[in-house]
Amino acid sequence: MGDWALRHRKWLWSLACTGLVLVIVGFAVRAPVKDWWLAREACGGALPSGDLKTVRTDARLGSERESFDEDLGEYHCVLASDGDKVVVAVDAYPPGAARDEELRFVAAYYPPHAVLPGGLPGFEDENSRVFLMPECPNRVKGALRKDHRVLVTTWTYFAESREEKAAMLRLAVRMTNEVTTKLGCGGEPLTAPKDGAVPDTGRFVPRADAKGTACSALATTHVPAEGRDGEVRIAIADGGIVGRCTLHAARGEDSYRFDGRGRPLVELTSWRGDWGTRVREMGSGPDPLPMGDGAWKPALTEHRAWAVARCGGDNVGFAAHWGYDDRPREKREADKRDQPPTEASQRAQRVLLREYVAAFAKDQVRRGHCTGLELPESP
Repeated sequence: MGDWALRHRKWLWSLACTGLVLVIVGFAVRAPVKDWWLAREACGGALPSGDLKTVRTDARLGSERESFDEDLGEYHCVLASDGDKVVVAVDAYPPGAARDEELRFVAAYYPPHAVLPGGLPGFEDENSRVFLMPECPNRVKGALRKDHRVLVTTWTYFAESREEKAAMLRLAVRMTNEVTTKLGCGGEPLTAPKDGAVPDTGRFVPRADAKGTACSALATTHVPAEGRDGEVRIAIADGGIVGRCTLHAARGEDSYRFDGRGRPLVELTSWRGDWGTRVREMGSGPDPLPMGDGAWKPALTEHRAWAVARCGGDNVGFAAHWGYDDRPREKREADKRDQPPTEASQRAQRVLLREYVAAFAKDQVRRGHCTGLELPESP
């Protein structure tokens, strides 16, 4: 090969290498710029940069989408990683069918998985999604409609540590206030949580120690024998939309659950605001809870008891029902064969459930300065 040809080939090779370097450098420059731009523009530019940096961990951002339908009053935004995993998702629904459709599935997952601090009107579900239901009086349509709360859900896929959970909660409150402003709600903005505050999954106490707490009803009433020396999970917070008291059986041979605790025997729950007419709780029987437009009224079956009141302008319902039987199928079927339901046993169940809901509702009404308590009739 001649000198000219060799020099020409070296020149081409050098040019190719330079082009490759420029491509790599260009990509390296564009990626951080895109990342910065997406973090800055996502959700209308309202995501607080510090909290976003915490909840995204080391994820590289890939895309963002935002939509707002002023007529429907719905808002949606998603910020995703370059692997197409959700970094932050915010969805808002005003009172109406779309919101009720979102809420009716909540009960199936034992809400609240965690209650929120600082009187925030909401909870966290077991999928780490924060539900907030602030007042939105200006979106209420129709003079007879009393339901005035908008639903805003915020989900951060990567939030796991306490620091990340605290950032997630601050971000959820910030975005909820942004959304209610965009919707023209006219209500008071939510107060930002204190530094380090996180959703609280509740605490377990011996049944006797529940006396005097928000779950006192489970310590002062007659309970199934296997729960007399059991534990009570207390998951109720001031200002919460959903609260729960759960009586667990004493730990023993049947403590097969993954957390080592006895099975849930009795559930007491409080529900604030209208949730539609098809809300069911696991363990509460085949019928939905009697709530929603025009349906707030006491009720009693052998599966669940329901009482109602008015608290701070909201409809509030109080439920008592049996814990979902999550024992092995063979054990459940054996018990059914040994103790088939009779009219007398079903009446006894109704008597107990009414006792539970009456004790729970009276205490909650006293604590919340509520009015108009209505209890189911005695069986």
